[in-house]
Amino acid sequence: SLNGQKKEIHRKAELTELMSNICDSVFSMTPVISNEAVNRDEITSIASNSRNKIITGLLRNELEKNLGLSGSGQEVSIMRSTLIRTGIWDDTAEKPSSFNLRPQNPQIANMLSTIEQFIVSARRNGSIGFDVLYDMLTLPEYHIGLRKGLIPIYLAAVIHEYKQQV
Repeated sequence: SLNGQKKEIHRKAELTELMSNICDSVFSMTPVISNEAVNRDEITSIASNSRNKIITGLLRNELEKNLGLSGSGQEVSIMRSTLIRTGIWDDTAEKPSSFNLRPQNPQIANMLSTIEQFIVSARRNGSIGFDVLYDMLTLPEYHIGLRKGLIPIYLAAVIHEYKQQV
């Protein structure tokens, strides 16, 4: 049922459509990230190593071109799909200085705003467990539905922008 309404299903296609509509409704603010290596809750150790290289680049005091990554390895592919294609990172600048935490994509902007609000709230109110942030980014009631493999990348990007204040 959708919003408690009973639906009669006569064909498999109707069930598929209903399920799709329910998911679209529940996870209406889910960002689309096209990278199967990290867009999952459990990532492989290889993907984890690649993600860690990106996070290291994100947390440096001075950002490097391509976050210091070179070649065409998995970490470059992950960086492109999570940061460049989302409008968060402009890789054309010779001396990159910051991330765009207000990209045009409303789902990406909402997800980043949620992380920002968590960081600001943690600063103001003392310690808050990361489980609170993970719940906000993953649970259905918040409508974001982000996969856990992605969270450290976006958290690191927001922390970079707030590092002087954190």
